[in-house]
Amino acid sequence: MRMNGSHQLRRKQFYKNLSVGEALILFAGSASRKTADACYPFFTNRNFYYLTGIIQVNSIFMAFNRDGKVEETLFIHPKDTMAERWNGYRISHEEATANSGVEQIMDLEQFDEALSEILKSGSVSALWYDFDKYDEGRKDALQNRHSESISSNHPSLTLKNAYPVICEARTIKDAGEIAEIRNALSVTRDGIHAMMKAVKPGMYEYQLEGVFNKVLADAGVREPAFANIVSGGRNNFYIHYEEPMGILNDGEMILTDVGARKNQYVSDISRPFPVNGKFTPEQKEVYSIALKVNKELMELLVPGKISFPEIEANSRRRVGELLVDAGYLGKDEDVSKYYWHKGTHHIGLDVHDVGPPGQPIAPGMVFTIDVGIYMEDKNIGFRIEDNVVITETGYEHLSADIVREIDDVEAMMRG
Repeated sequence: MRMNGSHQLRRKQFYKNLSVGEALILFAGSASRKTADACYPFFTNRNFYYLTGIIQVNSIFMAFNRDGKVEETLFIHPKDTMAERWNGYRISHEEATANSGVEQIMDLEQFDEALSEILKSGSVSALWYDFDKYDEGRKDALQNRHSESISSNHPSLTLKNAYPVICEARTIKDAGEIAEIRNALSVTRDGIHAMMKAVKPGMYEYQLEGVFNKVLADAGVREPAFANIVSGGRNNFYIHYEEPMGILNDGEMILTDVGARKNQYVSDISRPFPVNGKFTPEQKEVYSIALKVNKELMELLVPGKISFPEIEANSRRRVGELLVDAGYLGKDEDVSKYYWHKGTHHIGLDVHDVGPPGQPIAPGMVFTIDVGIYMEDKNIGFRIEDNVVITETGYEHLSADIVREIDDVEAMMRG
């Protein structure tokens, strides 16, 4: 995937924060050990990818503002026929430049010497690292380990955090990023519709999940955006249900919370539907409440006028009101009895993408509208989750063509 123009532009934007004498160091990450000599599949650090476009284990990016001119260097594993024979293809220096726009590419083993050279010059006053909030306190995190080592040898150096700066930029998606999310949604749509058509009472949850995974594979998508959630009946009450081993029983509801990852960008959609293809009157009533609130929340999406906490407050209030009106909730009962989780989060390079949750929504933000209702006493539990992008004047419903109206769902399931 070649998006080097976008990656160069993003770096240029970041360099507005990089004063003379300051350097930025980013790590792609390594593959975590799984067992014995096996590792989990490598997954590139999201901020590293956002600024470089490089997907290769152990790569390092360094940028140094020397006298007002930023010098960029990308350090990657050298080409090695024997190593590649065992562990797969390594990109060349030329390919690294084509993908990232970084002109100076060096072998990975040259990183320590290159960093030492600028540190010895005495012209470095601060080092920026990606101090991810989820890695706080972790000794094994590369940025923590490296910065600690540098500080012990150069105590006068200031350490700065690039994480919030990069994350703020990632909050607003450009046209290329939105296009990739649309591509991911297209595959996700086909997978959900295929599940609706394939399900029948007596299937195992993992068999239905397999239908979704095959659609992804046929579209050139090797893995989903996150661990698929495909559950039925009482398993719907486990919010993050990742062991789909249950049987899908006649008369119960299925919950699918799934998404494809296309060229690093994700979608995140939840669609519930009845195992036998026909909603019961009670299922239909509760589903209609969730869908109504979902639609109402979208109509509130005006740039600069509402924030995630306000969207969430409106969701809780309206679900509560409609459940009271329908007789499912007493006037003095807390809606939390049936309303268990928030429903709005950014999507992009991550399914729970970065972005300050308290600021007003703005053009270019892509996020979920998710309304969940969970009634264990009635064995009815599900969520309806959609993806939207904020425009200059309002919003676009990106997942509008994934069926969700009751009549459309039942028609889809009929064939």
